[in-house]
Amino acid sequence: MCRGFTLIELLVVVGIISILAAIAVPNFLLAQTRSKVSRVANDLRVLAGALEAYTVDTNRYMTGRVPGGDGGFSGVSVFNPDLYVAVSGRFIRLTTPVAYLTSIFSEPFAPSITILPGENASEYDSYDYMCSLDLDADKDPDYRRGASLTSGAVWRLSSAGPDCGQYFGGSWVGFCPNEINALGVDYDPTNGTRSAGDIVRIGGGAGMLYTRKPAFDRVRNICNL
Repeated sequence: MCRGFTLIELLVVVGIISILAAIAVPNFLLAQTRSKVSRVANDLRVLAGALEAYTVDTNRYMTGRVPGGDGGFSGVSVFNPDLYVAVSGRFIRLTTPVAYLTSIFSEPFAPSITILPGENASEYDSYDYMCSLDLDADKDPDYRRGASLTSGAVWRLSSAGPDCGQYFGGSWVGFCPNEINALGVDYDPTNGTRSAGDIVRIGGGAGMLYTRKPAFDRVRNICNL
């Protein structure tokens, strides 16, 4: 004669499953984060190569301004036509007319990105790319940003990293409180898989610096905070 499980047996099984889930889920989430970090590192490496190839072919560094429109740094998302303010359009020049990239990379840590604590930044659907030459032309020398927004380099790529805070690798000193700018420090997994910091790549050598200084000058290896 077959008998069913007793209530105690069922509770024991549920308890065991709960314990296994409590162990497995955090490990799975950490593994997922580590996978995203690896993807970012590879994407930035490929982007850096594409940017250098573009520079060799055109004899100039690629602007971060979106083609067409008003010449600003944001435009319609290449991933979502309903998103009218996005940064992914900055990379269009790397895909056409010459395909330095086969496709534009999405930001693995989107759409949870913030640029200030609690402030959503859905426009960061791809990595943040800035060229210091775009920021040299302001006629007011006190406002001329130059390489202060590109970590002291000619250009800078950054991902929000596991903390999902896009702090541009640290903006210029005075743009926001030092404790916020400090969150743009280089991400280091030895501080914890989900520790604070941006994943940053720079290129082009040293950019021009004016009165504004970068929070983290990655070319000269100086912290100005």
